[in-house]
Formats: sequence, structure tokens, C-alpha cells
Amino acid sequence: MCEQYERTVSHDNCVRFEGMILQIPADQHRCHYVKARVRVNRYASGAIALFHGPRGLAYFTPEGRPITENMQQAA
Repeated sequence: MCEQYERTVSHDNCVRFEGMILQIPADQHRCHYVKARVRVNRYASGAIALFHGPRGLAYFTPEGRPITENMQQAA
């Protein structure tokens, strides 16, 4: 279960969410997501995830720090 919000990616490839600026990292599918509509999921633990359709774009701690792939594998 999670809370879901919709946001538009700004010109700096970031999403603003509750006072935090969440940067979308480069990926192999698109060079940027400027003006794209994305879904922000906030989970019960406070962790935050950004999605474009079914594709997960970025994952963050409750404080807004990016969770790297190394941290995801350890969890």
C-alpha cells in the first residue's frame, strides 16, 4: 500500500514533492523526462519512488536522498 501523486517533470529533470527536489537519473530508455507526467509513490516506510507508466525511474529515502542500485540489492 502506498500514497500516489502525479507530478510533471521540470526542465532540470527533477520532480518537486513536499519541499524536496527529486532528480531523475539518466537511463537507457530516455535521455530526459522533461514535461513528462510521472507518478510519485510514498510507501508506509516513508520511502519514495518515481514511475513513468510501469517503469520505475528512481527511488529515494524518506529524506529525499537517492537510493542507489547497491543499496537496493542490500535491502
